[in-house]
Amino acid sequence: MKLNVPHIVSTIEAKFEAEGLVNKFFKLKPYHTNDHSGLLSLHGKNCLLLEFATPQDEFPGTYASSVYRVLVIFSLYEETDFPPALQFAFRRLRDYIDRIVLWSTVTVDQNIVQLFKDARVDIIRTEIPSKDEVLKTKAINYFIPIESGDLAYSLMVNMIAEQLIKRLRKLFHLVLSEMAAPIYDKSYGKAKIATHEFMEYESEKLNKLIKKLKQDGNDQIAIDIGCGTGRHSFVMARHFKTVFAYDFSPNMIDEANRIRRDREIQNICFFVNDFEYEKLIDEQQFYGKCDLVVASFGMGSFVEDSNSMLRRFYDWLKPGGYLFISFYNANSITLNVTPTWRDSALVAQIDKDNNSLEVNLTPKTRFNIFCKLFDTGIEGPINRIFNVDSISTYPMIMALLPNNLLENEFAHAAFVAADKTLAENKAGQNGYYVIVTAHKPPQATSGYSNVERILQDLNAEYEVLEHQPVLSMEDVKREVGPLTKCIIKTLLIRHKDTEEFVAVLLQSEKRLDINRVADLLGVNHYHIHFAREKEILQLGFPLGGIAPFGFEASNTVHKYVDSAIISHRCKWLYTGSGDNRKTLKIRKQDFLRIIADYQRVDF
Repeated sequence: MKLNVPHIVSTIEAKFEAEGLVNKFFKLKPYHTNDHSGLLSLHGKNCLLLEFATPQDEFPGTYASSVYRVLVIFSLYEETDFPPALQFAFRRLRDYIDRIVLWSTVTVDQNIVQLFKDARVDIIRTEIPSKDEVLKTKAINYFIPIESGDLAYSLMVNMIAEQLIKRLRKLFHLVLSEMAAPIYDKSYGKAKIATHEFMEYESEKLNKLIKKLKQDGNDQIAIDIGCGTGRHSFVMARHFKTVFAYDFSPNMIDEANRIRRDREIQNICFFVNDFEYEKLIDEQQFYGKCDLVVASFGMGSFVEDSNSMLRRFYDWLKPGGYLFISFYNANSITLNVTPTWRDSALVAQIDKDNNSLEVNLTPKTRFNIFCKLFDTGIEGPINRIFNVDSISTYPMIMALLPNNLLENEFAHAAFVAADKTLAENKAGQNGYYVIVTAHKPPQATSGYSNVERILQDLNAEYEVLEHQPVLSMEDVKREVGPLTKCIIKTLLIRHKDTEEFVAVLLQSEKRLDINRVADLLGVNHYHIHFAREKEILQLGFPLGGIAPFGFEASNTVHKYVDSAIISHRCKWLYTGSGDNRKTLKIRKQDFLRIIADYQRVDF
């Protein structure tokens, strides 16, 4: 199905209107320009101009303009080269536009991406759904039919529009951060007492954890994700040898660096990085070495792929290292009880239906940003990956109360005390925010050294391919190439009763029917499950780094290999190595020698 860009633009406009975003959070304005090079012709059917109100009226000396303009360009979605003339055209646009956003469906060279990013030109990349994906779609928010288009085409356009709106909501968060940076430390959250008290409560809990780590001698490296102007970074710098702090807002990082220079602090490194979509600058320096990773003030809710986020944090931490992370709460009492007063004591209001957050930077400046709420879908992976020390929610009562009531000193003190008591009550986790403190299991992984020893003992011919950390088979294929029948994945199953493991070696594109494994073991499939992250660790392997051999000897492992691996003709095989930053390329003959005692099965 050929894509018509005006259909994408009009559908996004219609969805913005249907969701009530236009005029409440931003205005849509017509935009037209013709570049002399002929490479960039913009008009109402291939771009959108969004105008956000700035708090210039409240802070006249801080903001030069009453509006912040974001221009979203859709017509270059297949562009890969971006010649100098086109780059120059973007620079000319920046004279009138605060931020340019380019929609792309192709891979753009990272050097160009970084060049654009430095010039405040962002690339939002989404996939065009396949026909099969379109036909399988189950739900569309605010479906907008396309005139003269069949249902499949209308569905495709709506799916693309939904992906883009989700990404744009995240971009709105960036705009909010850019706009908030000059007034963040002085004003943000202080006028709204419940929000301010959460920030204080979160700081208290973090400070206690930092002191514990310091006392235990775990005070070398700390990471602050979504650091803003460095509220927690500067506290950590007093206790840790090195602090790496990241935020996607250049203005926030500029402000953080200004404070760092004023205070002459040398052990913090501030970076502009979008954690969700980019590898972090200097990530290799702290991989597997961190004592503490912090993602505070609801940062956990601003990342869509929670599993990937948690696994990256896990990989950064050393064994026994701590994670301190907070979210907005899906079980917040505010989602079940609606106060009649408008004078909320919270800066932000949760919109559960639209996975969003309405943020009031000032009474006149409001934003609608992406927000994924903490629920069992997030709590489950945390428990599978980490050892959880505490989960608390805060505030509950103050989240319901009007701000002017909390301005009374006696009432303020009473409700703070009550909410702190409720925060630790496991029976009623209904506070507005969730704070999770957890640590990486203290067991160090030994799988890679086991694999190396076996390879050397058998004088195998092999090569270790180093790359960025991988967490899935798709990541592996991206790093080593789509050699699907030569890439071997190792799946681990655990017997619930005996606690014994089963290792199954398959070609990468094959799926494993767990019932087949149950039949091999002679048990009901209810007695086995795919091994969880902490169980995999017992075998000596990190997440994404499972090897087909080299298991810790203290565990019983039943080993099976798919016959197709043995019969397929290829000279080299690619497998996990026991380290998710390294892929093992091994001569097939040597591989077969190593797994000679594995039972061959047709899966």
